Amino acid sequence: MLPTTHTTSARIDTRDYTRLDLFVERTDKLASISLSRPSDGATIAYAVMPKNENRHHFQFDVPAGTDLDISINQAVCRFGYLSESDDDLDKGIQYVNLDPDFAQWDTLPTTAAIYRQPERTASHFEPIARWMNDPNGLCEFKGRDLVHWTHLPIALEPQPEFATDHTLTGGAFSGSAITVNNDGYPCKGEDADAIRFVLTRHTETRGDEHSVEEYQTTCLSHDGIHFEVETPWITRPTPTTGLDFRDPKIETNLPLNATHNERAWIVTATNQPVDEFDQNADAGISRASTAGWFATYPMGKPGEAQENQTTVPVMTLFSTALPLHRNSVWQYEGPVLADFGHQVSRTYECPDMFALDNRTVACGALMHYRTAEGGFQPVRWYVGDLNDDGKAPRLTVTSSDWIDFGLGYYATQSFRDDHDRRIVIAWIVDHAGVRWEGPCRANGIMSLPRELHVVNDRLVGKPIKEVYDQLVGTPIQIDTANSPTSNVKQWSATCPNDSYYADITLNDDADFTLTIAENRNTNGGTPESLRLVRRDGVTRLATSGQGDFDKNTYDSGIHDVRHIEVFFDHQVAEVFLNDGEAAGTMLFQAGEPQVRMKLEAQGNVTACKVNTLNTIW
Repeated sequence: MLPTTHTTSARIDTRDYTRLDLFVERTDKLASISLSRPSDGATIAYAVMPKNENRHHFQFDVPAGTDLDISINQAVCRFGYLSESDDDLDKGIQYVNLDPDFAQWDTLPTTAAIYRQPERTASHFEPIARWMNDPNGLCEFKGRDLVHWTHLPIALEPQPEFATDHTLTGGAFSGSAITVNNDGYPCKGEDADAIRFVLTRHTETRGDEHSVEEYQTTCLSHDGIHFEVETPWITRPTPTTGLDFRDPKIETNLPLNATHNERAWIVTATNQPVDEFDQNADAGISRASTAGWFATYPMGKPGEAQENQTTVPVMTLFSTALPLHRNSVWQYEGPVLADFGHQVSRTYECPDMFALDNRTVACGALMHYRTAEGGFQPVRWYVGDLNDDGKAPRLTVTSSDWIDFGLGYYATQSFRDDHDRRIVIAWIVDHAGVRWEGPCRANGIMSLPRELHVVNDRLVGKPIKEVYDQLVGTPIQIDTANSPTSNVKQWSATCPNDSYYADITLNDDADFTLTIAENRNTNGGTPESLRLVRRDGVTRLATSGQGDFDKNTYDSGIHDVRHIEVFFDHQVAEVFLNDGEAAGTMLFQAGEPQVRMKLEAQGNVTACKVNTLNTIW
């Protein structure tokens, strides 16, 4: 805790904003905030933190175009911003830095000051400060862009009782969104009058996992900034439905309307008892299994934790008649998918189900499951068909696999845009402990948006067209060389700003090593590298020297790799093979002024091109 005499003072220009939000943490009993106008000393606002709260969100109306002195006494502001301008949706908030941990920034830092530094990605979205989890509420709304981002005000906060009852914990958990017209009917984003959100509210008593209560709520926003009052929508449907009951994903294009009329659908993540299922049934069950085990943390060893044997991860389905309103009544349709091939995992997280290329696709992360190659809580996809015979909808699975063969592509959410593209974004989470901590840094990265398709019964995905059009920059010089002692040929490029895009075409199955990034100057320690390697026809990602997964390899699961694309952005690599037939995401903390890409190949390389990556800001 900070000293009880702690005081922060700063002067800001409110510009054309009219509201100031400060998220404050108490350091002593008499915590207070005062705002004054330096031109005449007049007090604009004064507030004392409620005595039974350790943290509080203060909101102040402030005059636009005015210098303002802020004084925070016996407390520290961990996050703050100016908002309510004439165009917040496009202009975004103005971050106000009053946090002593971010002292090297200006009080009103520019976006460039925040993001154009080597500790941060430039082509991926990450928060200004602190921590970010899953992508939520993805949709196209009034033509907003998929590549460039704008910071907006805090949308939803924890339940108010948490501020005063410190035995409780929880908050607003993952959810999704759909655009609607004034009558509540789903519509394209360019024609929408509002966004209908659905999310999970979670409450539990600290230290008592059996006290968990999770239920789904809804709220409406007409501008993407201001939100109406939430209303409960869905509660646990049966006594045997797991306490893990969360992450609602709303859709309207499931192929079920022939016998179910026009309805909206929500799939949720949970678990149910094993003995409630007919494991000989064809529909509603996936049996494909992989060599993995139950683990409660990323480095968990086989047998270290007692396996879950009594329940199975399940996606449960709900439906309601259109239009959508806050008082819509949702009908429980039952478990649409249970994964008995990975039955030991605790539950799904961030489930998804949608129609694509005349098939039905389900996706979900398997909580507390670790793969033999070291992946933790990986996202599984399932391709199949939903029965539409008037019975309870169940997915008959014809194929399944991991959506990403790297480490950390997690908590995916997809949506359909106005051009009928199915687009997915994931949270790139640091399971391996690779990212360096330090002042003015954040944790949590959004992946590049990928367009999904089903090809030959396989879910494939590669970056959307806008990524290539807007983020791939100018060519970088390629240096070539031949090994004097072998038939290996080398292509290399020194890339400025620790980022690049590489596009490589191969013409055979010969071995190769693609060094995506490496830190050669490690002060006598273990050399650090991230490589894509093919040996004897098997293409893998290989790590060395960074994090808790040193010298692990991650098999792509495909053969005949002919096309390789790499997006490397300071700390994150997204690799795409054969135009998205497989994708692998890895975090790697580049530690040198310029990252160097190097390809060493024994066979025929038709093309090797490298370009800069543009910033999203």
